Amino acid sequence: MTATTTVTTPGPEAAGYLALRLPAGTWVRHEDDETRRIWIAQPCTCRLCMSATLLGAPASHYELRTYDDAEAPLVHVRHTAVVPHLHPDELFQTYPPVLTAPHTAAYLRKLLRASFPGVRFSVRPRRGWRLAVRWSGGPSDTEVATVAAPLLADYSTPGRRRARPVTVRRFGRTTFGTPLVDAITLTRR
Repeated sequence: MTATTTVTTPGPEAAGYLALRLPAGTWVRHEDDETRRIWIAQPCTCRLCMSATLLGAPASHYELRTYDDAEAPLVHVRHTAVVPHLHPDELFQTYPPVLTAPHTAAYLRKLLRASFPGVRFSVRPRRGWRLAVRWSGGPSDTEVATVAAPLLADYSTPGRRRARPVTVRRFGRTTFGTPLVDAITLTRR
């Protein structure tokens, strides 16, 4: 994906939270909720989560709140226990075509190399819509996750979870589309 992109790394707590898949304010359903109620995901602000993200660990939990914040929120909910729910504004949006996994991998590789000059990254497509990123030395997992997270979601608005469309140049051909990634595995050697 060939695009001129400037990536700014936010503070450690924001960087850790961006390592999660969903931005704050996203509509979700909790797996264990039998009523199938819609909740609003927010970063977990318990002491354990806040201290971990301040020390550079990726965030791994949400707080779930109601629309009016009237009820007590669900605190410290594991990020794997929630399922995104479409916001009504997303139902009728049209998107550019989806990029192939190799095009998405090429784009992420270029983003990472621009963000961390001098560090060699290996970005490979895996089964399905998954990517595997490997590197040695250089940035932490949280810093790399902060750069990679926008491929999983668009963090500009809480209601939109698709990545922004990008232009990719691969083998001399230019392609325009939306990156589609279900998961990004990070391995620091």
